[in-house]
Amino acid sequence: MKETLHIKILGPLSLRLGSSEATPSAKKERRILSLLLLNYSRVVPVSLMIDELWGAAPPKRALATVQTYILNIRKSLVRALRADSKTVYRDLLVTRSGGYLFNCASVVFDLQEYRKLESAGRKALDAGDDRAAVRSLRRADNLWDGPPLAGVELGLPLEVEVTRLNQSRLTAMELRIAAELRLGRHADILSELAALALQHPFHENIHAYLMVALYRSGRRTCALEVFQRLRSKMTAELGLEPSAKLRQLQEAILNSMEIDNEELSSPRLCSSR
Repeated sequence: MKETLHIKILGPLSLRLGSSEATPSAKKERRILSLLLLNYSRVVPVSLMIDELWGAAPPKRALATVQTYILNIRKSLVRALRADSKTVYRDLLVTRSGGYLFNCASVVFDLQEYRKLESAGRKALDAGDDRAAVRSLRRADNLWDGPPLAGVELGLPLEVEVTRLNQSRLTAMELRIAAELRLGRHADILSELAALALQHPFHENIHAYLMVALYRSGRRTCALEVFQRLRSKMTAELGLEPSAKLRQLQEAILNSMEIDNEELSSPRLCSSR
C-alpha cells in the first residue's frame, strides 16, 4: 500500500486514504467494522459480532450474513486502497479461527495513537514528571472529535466498549487536570473545568478541581458556590450528601487554608458518583 490508511473512531467513524473513502455506509457493516476497530490487533469472535447485530435472537443464517458483511468491508478496502484482495485479506482484515482481526500495524489510527499517548502520560506521572505528563495527556485528548463512533448504532457489545473508552478519556483528563493544578496552571484550566462540571453534574472530582482552581485564582466565594450548587443538586436529585473528602475541601476553603499539592496527586481526590 503506497499511501497510508487513516482511521478515526474518536468521533464519527471514518476510513480514508487520501481522497478515497472506505467507510461502509450500510448500518450493520459499520457496526461490525466498529467492533473490529475497538478490538484492533485482537481476534473478534464471530459469536460476538452476532451478539452485536441481533442480541439473543439471531436469524438462522446469522453466520453466513456476518461473512457477507466481512466480504463487503474487504471489498470497500480493496477499492479505497487500490490494492489486490490478497493484500487486504493477509495484512489488514485477517481471518482467524472463530473470528476476524483488524491489523492496524500499517495504518494511522486515532485510538491506537490515543492509547500510546495516554500510556506515556501515565508513565510520566509515575516518574514524577508533571510537565511531560500534561503534554502527552493533552495530545491524547486533542485526538477526540466528539463522542466515539458518532453516528453508528450501538448494540450491547459496542455500547460496553464505548462506555469503557469514555471512562478512559475522563480518567486521563482527571490525571492531566490534577497535574496542571500541581504546576500552578489553575487560571489556564478554569474554563475547561467549568465546562466539564456542566457536562458531569454529579462528578465530585471535577467539582473539587474546579473549587481548587477558583480558590487559587482568588475567587474563594465562587469556589464555595460550586460546592453549594453540587450539594443542592445531589440532595434534591439523588438524596445524597457530598463525600467527606469534598466537605473537607469546602472546610479548608472556608478557613482560607492552603491546599497541599499532595492532595492532588491522585485522580481520586474525592469519590465520583
